[in-house]
Amino acid sequence: MTLKVFLCDFCLRHKLGIGKANFIRQFGRSISSESGLSSDGSIKKKVKKYTHTVILPKTDFPLRLDSSKRTETESFLFDKCKFSSLYKWQRDHVSGPEFILHDGPPYANGKPHMGHAINKILKDITVRHHLLLGHKIHFVPGWDCHGLPIELKVLTESEKDISALSPVEIRHRARKFAEAAIADQLSVFRSWGIMADWSKCYFTFNSEYIKNQFRLFLKMYDMGFIYRGVKPVFWSPSSRSALAESELEYNPQHRSTSVFLRLSVSSLPSSIAARVPSESHRSYALVWTTTPWTLPANQAVCFNPVFQYCLVVDEANENDVYILASEEVGAVQEKLGRNLPVIATFPGSALRGAMYRHPFAPHKELPFVAAGHVTTGKGTGLVHTAPAHGPDDFLVGLEHRMPVECLVDESGCYTEDSIPELRGLPVLSSGSEKVLQMLKAAILHTEVYVHSYPYDWRTKKPVIVRASQQWFIDTGAIKSTAIEKLRDVKVYPERGSLTGNTEYLSSQLEKRPYWCISRQRVWGVPIPVLYDTRTQTPVISRDLIEHFCNLLDKNGSDFWWTQPLNILAPGDLLAQHNLDADHIERGKDILDIWFDSGISWSSVLENDKVADLYLEGVDQFNGWFQSSLMTSVAVQGKSPYRSLFVHGFAVDEKGLKMSKSLGNVTNPEDITHGGKDRKVQPVYGVDTLRWWVACHATQRANIPVSPSIIQASADAVHKIRIVLRFLLGAVHDLAPQNVPEDGFYMLDHYLLHLLHDFDKQVQEMFNNYQYNSVCKLITNFVTNDVSALYCHLTKDRLYCHAQDAPSRRACQSVMRHILETVTTAIAPVLPFLAEEVFLHHPCKKDKEPFFFSPVKRPLPEWNRPEVATAIDVALSVKQVINKTSPLPNTWELDAAVITSGSSLRELKKFSSPDELSELFQVSCVSLQEGADEEMKVVLTPAKQHLCPRCRRCTSDSRDELCARCQLVVSSLPVKTAQAI
Repeated sequence: MTLKVFLCDFCLRHKLGIGKANFIRQFGRSISSESGLSSDGSIKKKVKKYTHTVILPKTDFPLRLDSSKRTETESFLFDKCKFSSLYKWQRDHVSGPEFILHDGPPYANGKPHMGHAINKILKDITVRHHLLLGHKIHFVPGWDCHGLPIELKVLTESEKDISALSPVEIRHRARKFAEAAIADQLSVFRSWGIMADWSKCYFTFNSEYIKNQFRLFLKMYDMGFIYRGVKPVFWSPSSRSALAESELEYNPQHRSTSVFLRLSVSSLPSSIAARVPSESHRSYALVWTTTPWTLPANQAVCFNPVFQYCLVVDEANENDVYILASEEVGAVQEKLGRNLPVIATFPGSALRGAMYRHPFAPHKELPFVAAGHVTTGKGTGLVHTAPAHGPDDFLVGLEHRMPVECLVDESGCYTEDSIPELRGLPVLSSGSEKVLQMLKAAILHTEVYVHSYPYDWRTKKPVIVRASQQWFIDTGAIKSTAIEKLRDVKVYPERGSLTGNTEYLSSQLEKRPYWCISRQRVWGVPIPVLYDTRTQTPVISRDLIEHFCNLLDKNGSDFWWTQPLNILAPGDLLAQHNLDADHIERGKDILDIWFDSGISWSSVLENDKVADLYLEGVDQFNGWFQSSLMTSVAVQGKSPYRSLFVHGFAVDEKGLKMSKSLGNVTNPEDITHGGKDRKVQPVYGVDTLRWWVACHATQRANIPVSPSIIQASADAVHKIRIVLRFLLGAVHDLAPQNVPEDGFYMLDHYLLHLLHDFDKQVQEMFNNYQYNSVCKLITNFVTNDVSALYCHLTKDRLYCHAQDAPSRRACQSVMRHILETVTTAIAPVLPFLAEEVFLHHPCKKDKEPFFFSPVKRPLPEWNRPEVATAIDVALSVKQVINKTSPLPNTWELDAAVITSGSSLRELKKFSSPDELSELFQVSCVSLQEGADEEMKVVLTPAKQHLCPRCRRCTSDSRDELCARCQLVVSSLPVKTAQAI
């Protein structure tokens, strides 16, 4: 459809050839009828004012809340609207299907931070949305209360010598610290409006939780999924404890000393020996390692049988022949700074049977062994292997029945079983230096190697891999079933920078060799096992576990450390194992906190329920998501969750991780309650914090937070508030009953159609956890469709029609529907604003809080695409009028629309010219059939005069009311008329 516009050049008076007085009389508002001047410039009598006859919006809903009122208002709404009792109310009154969100326990360590805000608010948005869908919500908050970080905090803050603290003293202080952190976090979480079962929170240090953990440990032990053995694990010398993968962080700038080392070959297979030039040549295996401190524990040299290897001559000493991968010769020559001419090549498989001498014990011969983990690209293609200090090395050792000799103690120092010169030296510093010194003659090249290396996530110090006696979960027996169960699990968000499927989680499970669940600390759940001192065999049984549970009930969770051995292990129970008290000892290890929290499903999801959702940060793919899945699959053969929702982490506006040392930490309390300097950190309130979370936390791995970003969130909430306030005022005199559709204009039906579509999109986005898209949609709809279009176009009808005119009531009815639908849309994100709106809603006489009230959804019959088609044609005309109008006020114009065909048919669907006048914002509209469908819009000066009441050019006489306004004013009560 093409629009052509013909404008009468009425603005230019000299072209019209009319005088000034006639111009003013006919067209001008430049000299107002209320200015006291007549058309000829003389003083005229004062005209009547009709301000009191115009029905303006009325509401006591405040336009804005200043800093002094915002916190006070939120506190009032929290109490008045029964935030604290909503969870219990819905459990008692909502009959819909249950929606279970299982809360991943936040750590009971420190003040609430932006990560807490992101996580808890996303969860609350989710459960509130499902409540509005009619679901009964199951959401029990919890806390992870044990572990190394709390214990370290207690130890570092202790005034006593750490070594003087008994285990029970440490546990008492740790519990007190955790309880204080929980109380602080719980109070803040509730202030954010989080709807949850705060009366039945779960805590991993509670007796009932620990008893369940004991029983689950036994069950998994009896099923063969838990066992004790010697394996290399990540070990933190700074914490003196084993660590799980999830307790590591990788430092990409770690500096290791790497060496190229030659190991003397004692014998070669004949096929290779024949290629050595002469008996006077000495043969060496050339290896490269970044952990020279592990060389005393060397047990083998690994090669890859599918690689090509070669013999090279050392140009610096022609009697020395080295074995290395052919692919690495060039790189090694460059490192050594000399040529290494190749004298023979052979397949790696030919190295089977070769032997070499231990670098610290030349009398000890060790084998070359084939291994698939050997790669090229770095090093020499030959790998020094110490089964006590690497997972791949350990597996090679198992396959070839090598001894697992760990020569490093819990402090990260060489043990008494090590070489005398090394005993007591720390392996990561002076011990490593001593090794290099002792092997100086065998080292061909040394350099600093910068690479990613695991660090203890709490002490921020490097870890080592060290074999020790530990308790493990046999992931190999579980992972295939776990991966199979993941196929039915959905991951959200489905798109974006966050992982949107289960492939990542599956890959993490696939490559996890084992799960070490024992820790050498005291603040945690004791591994409920006794040991036979003669054999170190574990002693565990159902009767013992139940006995421990009884002791726990009687003596508290410290019983393992406080009760004497004869109480802990009574004779009658020991007799079942043919043991006595002289040959028994209690275990000293505690359970990994990932096992602690990973079995939370068994405490919270009673009756074999499965959670509809686990919602945590993206880091939990390697943490809680994984530990929960593994334990659940092991015990009950199914996943504990149907879907996962992952979010990112808060960073500053430069993308840097927040830390106290950088000084870029944003405290959520400074957002909700303001900082010390209110000019710099004003009170934004809870809803602004929640809006920021919804807008940013579901679309990216890094979630930026800065003063400008928070201010933008506050501005967005305020824009919504302004429109809702107008709608509240507009319906101030509307009765609660439904309004008949007799008086509905096409524009009214159009807004109902948009509301239907808006609600459908909002629900779809909420269901797919696209909360950022919800915020965008709400903002655009409220700003454009509601405010700029409907509210703007209907003001004349709302203000100037008779109070009970069907057309005005129709307009108000639509505004009430808009108000309720938009309030429902914002409610999961902005519950305080939603409740405040509902308190001021004139049609809600019972004043029941929003979330306690039935939800009204747009009706199916509101979906009328044919109305949208007609309005689209009309809006295209309006767009042209706005663009080409010679006057800022289009009400001073009449418009003639000349067209035919489908365009004319659509415009004729409007029941009266008044509807089109309202939509076009002109005084008069005429539709004329043209010769073709090419549309023409002709704008002319309004033929009638300005009405002093409605300010439209619809009056037959100057300074007199138009017919509509005359009728309205004449029907007003006497008092109103006297006020005119």
